[in-house]
Amino acid sequence: MGARVDVVILGGGIAGLWLLDALHQAGYSALVLNKGDLGQGQSIAAQGIIHGGTKYFGATAVSDLAPMPARWRASLTGKLGPDLRGAPPLAEAMQMWLPPQLAGGVLALLAKQSMHQELRERGPGDRLPVLPQGPGGNLFDVDEAVIDVPKVLATLQDLHRDRVRSLAVGGDVNFTARGDGGIDVATGPIKIHAQRIVLTAGSGNEALLARAGLNNVPCQRRPLQQIIVRGMTLPIYLHCIGRNPKPLATITSHPDLTGGYYWYIGGLLAEQGAGQKPEQLIARAKGELARLLPGADFSRAEWATHEVDRAEPGSEGGGGGGGHGLRPGSALAVARGAVIVGWPTKLALAPILAEKIIMLLDQDGIQPGPRDPSGLRELTSPAVARPPWETVRQWM
Repeated sequence: MGARVDVVILGGGIAGLWLLDALHQAGYSALVLNKGDLGQGQSIAAQGIIHGGTKYFGATAVSDLAPMPARWRASLTGKLGPDLRGAPPLAEAMQMWLPPQLAGGVLALLAKQSMHQELRERGPGDRLPVLPQGPGGNLFDVDEAVIDVPKVLATLQDLHRDRVRSLAVGGDVNFTARGDGGIDVATGPIKIHAQRIVLTAGSGNEALLARAGLNNVPCQRRPLQQIIVRGMTLPIYLHCIGRNPKPLATITSHPDLTGGYYWYIGGLLAEQGAGQKPEQLIARAKGELARLLPGADFSRAEWATHEVDRAEPGSEGGGGGGGHGLRPGSALAVARGAVIVGWPTKLALAPILAEKIIMLLDQDGIQPGPRDPSGLRELTSPAVARPPWETVRQWM
């Protein structure tokens, strides 16, 4: 059994599914092949924040982020593809809290001057109930929407359901370069004749690159251990800032089935907690959140953690698959013959990654060619991965 498409994408997270839509709009025939559930691993573990540039005073931002809030809103409102109206955002904006501290006014001024996106400062009487209600501290609304990642994955799949398939039973895939410059992709009994293959499989890119004999493309991983709090009654979407350019804690909220919320917490807590035992990190998080959010009621809360690796292109000081190098400057796409490998580096940069991959196709003179999807009928449609709070085995 066989099929013919212009581009095969290996990896059905946000990056791969966004690329699928972009290729379709550009006139190419394309197919996503996925191992396991859509978004499993890095995409489903994301907090869904559409960052818009320098987030915090003094921080060097990932480039290309400044236009991303507007670009994603264009899709979320159906004004520009992909049409994501089926996935309303969880929040239209994040907030940024600078607790009362020495030189707090100076820090607030620096924040206003260094942010790329719009800021609106809230008055003392317009604060979240979890925050201190007295004088001191600064609270800002930040132009960063928060998407519902599972719904975005499901909506992207629905837009192109016939073009999103699971690998054959066993999850194996092989590819062979052809003499005409194209590539054949085989999964089980299915062979797909393609002009290019694109790897957007996150941490899975390492094994796929090795299979293609491309060990000279460096990869790295930066681990996180996110904190999950169950049983909260109030949704908050908040960066808690200290003197470090990175937030002490970044909190997003996700509804549960009882009318309450899960709080999903990243930031320095999650970065510095990588490698700690869950109970150690939870003990630290309880102390930090009680200090930062004195009005929060944790009396009925249950706690858990979720480990995830941020898979990225290698950088100086990083290198191999276990490297911990510097954060890359933007989304990156690298072409090696008929193989293109891509990393968005941040969920928000999926549109930029798609643009860069299409530019590589243009540079290689790849034009839409004959297509025949008939041989794909034997491949099933994947499910969307469950978010981390639905897969917790033990609450503390």
